[in-house]
Amino acid sequence: MTSPTRVRALALVGAMTQARRATHTAGYPLDPARMLPEADVVVLVADADPGAMLFRYTVHGESSGDTWHPSADAARAEARDEYGEALGQWEDVPDEAPDAHVYAVKYAADRLNSRGDW
Repeated sequence: MTSPTRVRALALVGAMTQARRATHTAGYPLDPARMLPEADVVVLVADADPGAMLFRYTVHGESSGDTWHPSADAARAEARDEYGEALGQWEDVPDEAPDAHVYAVKYAADRLNSRGDW
């Protein structure tokens, strides 16, 4: 059973109608030559410990960056700020899914690859 402080959620990222509001690179300092790909899905993970992590992935499972936030609400706000109208609705990752990251990438691939079927 999920504890009240545990959060595992995902949101799809649609087509951006404006320039990226945030950029993520591999390593520090920011290096334009090492830009990470744009995200197709964001994953929010928070547990009993203070803070929450926001992970970004492509439908191919490539990392598009991750950031720490003081709370799940702060992580959601960051995602809204980064992706604006392109950010889809947050959905809980089912408790039966052992790995929220694997589940989210497959979820995104299944839905985004069938966009024309809607």
